[in-house]
Order: sequence, then structure tokens, then C-alpha cells
Amino acid sequence: MKEKIILIVGASGVGKDSLIKEAEKELKKEFNFIRRYINRKPDENEKNYFLEDSAFKLLKENDYFVSFWEAHGNFYGISNESIRKGINIISISRSKISDFERVFDNVYVINITLNKEELINRLTKRGRESFEEIQKRLDRSYDKIEAKNLINFENDKLFEESKETFIKLLKEINEL
Repeated sequence: MKEKIILIVGASGVGKDSLIKEAEKELKKEFNFIRRYINRKPDENEKNYFLEDSAFKLLKENDYFVSFWEAHGNFYGISNESIRKGINIISISRSKISDFERVFDNVYVINITLNKEELINRLTKRGRESFEEIQKRLDRSYDKIEAKNLINFENDKLFEESKETFIKLLKEINEL
């Protein structure tokens, strides 16, 4: 069985990590849920490997990552060795989709979206940023996502319903 990559993208606060966390509970025996390397300690919804800036830089310089990026003052990376045969679920920056499409044949992108009002509520509750920083984040314009296999997922239902729909979508992609 070859590698199949499912990239999860979307603005900060749309629920990517919460959906992935719930899907992992149900699908961890069937799918490989990849942890990112990041130079920020993970919060309660994330499962990341924490690295000091110098360690991240060293790994990057030694081609340890299949993809890496900077976002909001933090460095993120996905290690080459974390990709396995079968289904791999990875939360990444939408700007790095092409890194995976260049290396792997079977790449699917799920773009998690959410209406602006609910996004403001979630970002405020999370408490990582000031109101001004949240407004700056929301005022950014994002380019259209370029991906060979793009699936949009509106995360605007009650969490239990969104979670079940998301898990069903992952299972459907597995069958392709």
C-alpha cells in the first residue's frame, strides 16, 4: 500500500486540531496522525513536538522535514520519517500543499472553514491573542487554495455533528 496524504488546512481557530483529536480517538488504529514539530509549547488541543528555535533550525538545515513553514512567529515542520504507508493525516499551512503534492501521488486537502462571527468567538475563548491581534488575523486576505484534490468542510454545526461528518469524510477518502 502506498502513502495517502490527507492535509488539513484552515485559518487558526476554525477547529482543525479539535476535529483531528476526535478523529484520532476513533481512527488511530487505521490512520497515521502525524505530529508537527513546533517552537511553541502545545496547548490542550494540540499534540506537537516542542523544539527550541536552535534545534528546529538544525533539523531544517539537515533536511529532516518534508515541509516546514513560519506562521504567526512560530516555526512548524513535518518530518520525513513520520510519513508511513497508508493514510497520513497532517495539519499544515495552506501555503505548503505543493510540498506534499510534489513528493506524493495521493494527496487530498480538506479545507476547514467557519463563519467570521463564530471564528471571532473561538479565537477570543482560546485566549492566545489580544482583540487587536484577532482583528488583524481576520483582516488578512487569503489566496485561493491551489490543490489537486480539494474538499471544503464547513465546521459550523454542533461539535458532535461536525466531528461525525469529519470522521465519515476521512473514511470516504480512505476508500478512494
